[in-house]
Amino acid sequence: MQNLKISTLLVFTFIAGHCLALESDRKAKIIIQGPGCVLKAKINQTECQKGLTIEQGSLLIKSTYGLIHHHDKGIQNVLMTGNQVYMEQMMDDNTKMVIKANEIDYKKEVEKVYLKGNVNITSSLGVTTGEEIELDLKTQEIKAVGEENTEQFRMEIDPGND
Repeated sequence: MQNLKISTLLVFTFIAGHCLALESDRKAKIIIQGPGCVLKAKINQTECQKGLTIEQGSLLIKSTYGLIHHHDKGIQNVLMTGNQVYMEQMMDDNTKMVIKANEIDYKKEVEKVYLKGNVNITSSLGVTTGEEIELDLKTQEIKAVGEENTEQFRMEIDPGND
């Protein structure tokens, strides 16, 4: 097993076959549900104070709190928090990627997902951990971010897992 430690300025690029979600997921309807969710139509928000679940094909995300900003029948931003928000999705190579973090913040405008607090990403490639990690959905890049340039990115690759 190899350990890689990379500072915030370096970026790790996922191999395309290990990172792409299923094409059928991208075309599936998005189902948002939770107990006690409130749609605030005048300010284009849905708030779920007692928990939020989002499903789209094989994508499943669960949190204890969620705030969704929407506009023109689309989602603009989703903030999910809790004691480990859980996300799973099948990849094109039929493996499952699982992400856990205390906060997941999806920003459609920049096509990025920001993960904060005890971040753990498990994929067929290995396990990636950090305190603040940014996923660029367009370039499929992952990098450690934070207020200081000392944020650590750690990835464990199991070479026998090909």
